[in-house]
Amino acid sequence: METVWNVVQAQVERTPQAVAARTARTYTYREVAALAGDLGERIAAKVRPGSVVALDASSRFSGAVGLLAANAAGCAVLPLDRRSPPARRARVLDDARPALLLRELAEGDFALEGSGLPSPPREPDLGEIAYILYTSGSTGQPKGVMVGHEALIDRLAGLAERPGLAAGESVLAMAALSFDISLVELLLPLTVGASFTVVPEEVRADPLAFAELVAWAAPDVVQATPSFWRMLTAAAWKGAPGSRLWTGGEALTPSLARELLPRCGELWNVYGPTEGVLWATAARVESPERISIGEPVAGVGLLTDESGELLLYGEGLAHGYLNREELTAERFLHGDTPAGRRRIYRTGDRVRRGPDGALEFLGRLDSQVKLRGHRIELGEVEAVLEEHPDVSQAVVLLQDADRPDTAALVAFVVQRAEADLRGWLKDRLPSSHHPARITALSALPRTTTGKVDRIGLAAGLAAGDRVVQAAAPSGDVRSLVAEAWRQTLAADSVDEDANFFDAGGNSALLAVLQKRLTDGLGIRVPIKEIFRYPTVASLTDYILRTEMPR
Repeated sequence: METVWNVVQAQVERTPQAVAARTARTYTYREVAALAGDLGERIAAKVRPGSVVALDASSRFSGAVGLLAANAAGCAVLPLDRRSPPARRARVLDDARPALLLRELAEGDFALEGSGLPSPPREPDLGEIAYILYTSGSTGQPKGVMVGHEALIDRLAGLAERPGLAAGESVLAMAALSFDISLVELLLPLTVGASFTVVPEEVRADPLAFAELVAWAAPDVVQATPSFWRMLTAAAWKGAPGSRLWTGGEALTPSLARELLPRCGELWNVYGPTEGVLWATAARVESPERISIGEPVAGVGLLTDESGELLLYGEGLAHGYLNREELTAERFLHGDTPAGRRRIYRTGDRVRRGPDGALEFLGRLDSQVKLRGHRIELGEVEAVLEEHPDVSQAVVLLQDADRPDTAALVAFVVQRAEADLRGWLKDRLPSSHHPARITALSALPRTTTGKVDRIGLAAGLAAGDRVVQAAAPSGDVRSLVAEAWRQTLAADSVDEDANFFDAGGNSALLAVLQKRLTDGLGIRVPIKEIFRYPTVASLTDYILRTEMPR
């Protein structure tokens, strides 16, 4: 059976001395293959083919080496999210039961650990699976999507054609390894003779530093979510005229397209659920007035049913969900298609055909939402809140769903007693799943049929039911910082001890705040310091005691 490792090895034979990756140093194809091959032999000496191998790495380069090495050993790789709370990480490990953990020691170097993992490990029966990625589950239990070698190779080949990547070109690698789009950044270049340039985490979080890196690296392709692009445009990013920008993971709005088109060589809107394997459709955006998710990439077929739900079919689909046979049978069907009877995946996304035949994305048919690139089942957040002994019921909604810049999760709970729900969530869900606001009610509103009145709750949010903070204290620097906070959060006033993110801030607004601080104070406040000091009081104290660049 052919694997991505075989495809990359073939490329190594063609161009052994070509540049494959750039970090603090440059790696050739031969060097990457040597690292992955050696690690693959170490894995094979410890576990049998078909085992699950967990990958615990922060470096994108190490991620590429670990992915290739696991495939070289005939194992299915499970990339872990290092930012995931311990409780959620434990749920993932308990479900997948890996036989081995690859723990990154340094760039491209790993320790192989078997202790501390759930016992017994899974039987080595996943020989056809290339990787497993966990996504949000409506019951509170994340679900593992299994993707086979054949589907992965097929999709990478399709993406090389459209949107397109050629030998000698370069891609920025900045997505977290627990997101499947990281595989596009890492594996797609290595299968066609291109290269990737790793973006350090602190650079990714700082629009000004990111702009400097793009200017230096001059990448041919930069892939990111709309939320990331909004963060850059809010910081007055001048763009990359020589680069092709790919945007996906969330809906691309006309206003954002209008901002990006003059800033790049080409703009592509890409779409694809994890179960559809990486990106399934692509559309070159020529005008902000016509936004579509385009047509399927090579190897993908699509249909719509009477409700407008988008159905994907073909061989390039995930195998299903690990340990979830009923859910697999519910979402993966067999049915008639233009290509005959095929396997079909129900995406849950609603679409329609535009006048030119291109598909337009209309939203979800269920309670799943996309927020700043993260796929979130509202039911998972509700389930975790209701696990708290003092919470009898919880409802989570997406506020400002039609305004991506300010969109946020909000929760309504019925509590038996006062409780630290934010601390509870911090230990159990990634920060992307945390509500910006939690409101305690004596009872949840009901419809005439007895169901929770989600529409009524949402209407209250739309009418402007927002938290107003207390007045900010005086002081020149403190007042300027507080005013930047207030304007960015669109609040009447701010509390000097209010956490920016708890008050409704997000990554896109962080860039807006940084720009306002720079304009108001005449100094550049690094994004990482706003993360470290996320209140008016703490950031003011930091600014007053620190000499920062102007």
